[in-house]
Amino acid sequence: MFLRVRSSLAYLEILRPHNMLAAAFAVYAGFHAAAGRGFEGVAWLAALCALATGGGNVANDAFDADIDRVNKPRRPIPSGRLSVRAAFVWYAIVSVMVLVLALTQLPGPLAAIVCAWQAALFAYARWLKRWWPAGNLAVAAISASALYGGAVAAGWPEAAVLPMAIAFAFVGCRELVKGVEDIVGDRAAGARTLAVVAGREAAARVAAAAMLILALLLPVPAVMGIYRPAYAWTMLVAVVPALIAGAVIAARTKDTRAFTRTSRLLKLAMFAGLAAIVAGT
Repeated sequence: MFLRVRSSLAYLEILRPHNMLAAAFAVYAGFHAAAGRGFEGVAWLAALCALATGGGNVANDAFDADIDRVNKPRRPIPSGRLSVRAAFVWYAIVSVMVLVLALTQLPGPLAAIVCAWQAALFAYARWLKRWWPAGNLAVAAISASALYGGAVAAGWPEAAVLPMAIAFAFVGCRELVKGVEDIVGDRAAGARTLAVVAGREAAARVAAAAMLILALLLPVPAVMGIYRPAYAWTMLVAVVPALIAGAVIAARTKDTRAFTRTSRLLKLAMFAGLAAIVAGT
């Protein structure tokens, strides 16, 4: 009975619900930034982008089983709670569900966004992830595009340009940190990330510099009067300190566990950044 429960929970865990929530929140942030009101008008889009994100996570873990055996041994596949074959079947089920719901519940342009999102996530997991800079650029662009979807749902796509730029830069920074965190497994599996190609210290310096630059730039939209002061305060209290702390850690430590903690800190800061966009628009 216990083993069956663990196996069932693995199907949920491999979706990474926290990433799904971040995708849904990003869609809503883009919707709000484009002067959308309420939640009903964007609810289906947010839910399906979240579900597509979950499917992408399943595909990512299935293709990266060899890497995760080194870097993330507690994940469902390397821990033995889920087989690679079962993961691909689960991915197919989720993908078909997303496709059917998108085509039946969303207007054409929004359905196209969800389908493009789904295809991009698969391409990232299957081909792009192991190659720098393609992998980092792809995941940053995919993550940022959720804000575009929300803005399209609100009828003002142009409003997503600045939020997308912020999200792209932030996710790009976190991907650099993750590259250093995962260097051992990536190198063993033949992945060509920046940390593998240029070395741990060089990649850490690039990550530190990127985080410091972004920390300096984040308040600018409020200073220029583009966003309300609530945006700046939220960024200054919850996001900028995380970036500065991450930069200091990346510049000073060689401990892989410190990069793991930094990656988690930046993930929490990502939610705060989305909240800042909502508060400031």
